[in-house]
Amino acid sequence: MNNTRTPVAPALVLRRTYTAPRERLFDAWTKPELAMKFLGPDDVTVTDVGMDVRTGGSYTITMLMPDGERWNVGGTYREVRPPERLVMTWRWEEDKPEDEHDTLLTLEFKDLDGGTELVLTHEQFASEDSRDGHQKGWTAIMERLAALPYAEKEQK
Repeated sequence: MNNTRTPVAPALVLRRTYTAPRERLFDAWTKPELAMKFLGPDDVTVTDVGMDVRTGGSYTITMLMPDGERWNVGGTYREVRPPERLVMTWRWEEDKPEDEHDTLLTLEFKDLDGGTELVLTHEQFASEDSRDGHQKGWTAIMERLAALPYAEKEQK
């Protein structure tokens, strides 16, 4: 079964500057015990994260919604370049497998005046509604990441 579709929505690009070095931010996205603390937006709880962080490796994330519903997302790492770049597919588990669709998520960690600029690019959406929903979610996730102690610069 081929679940590729022609994207109909423009890519989503978000930028955020953090005071932490890029190695620490890269770790946040690649270590399950850290990722669990920020990957769910707003009042969503991440209950499980599995990561095999290598090119060709896979990941899974389980999110618990406020109403008790579980949402599962996963994908395959296409590029892993510590601490500079992560590229992975992103696929939500749907009730009907034919509704599942791979999108592409790229995270770039750039040194910036003692901190790090994180550029998140999510593309290949099947609809503008999907893109807009992801924009809301990613914006909240990037805020949650900023609030965590490991995203701050180490004190000397």
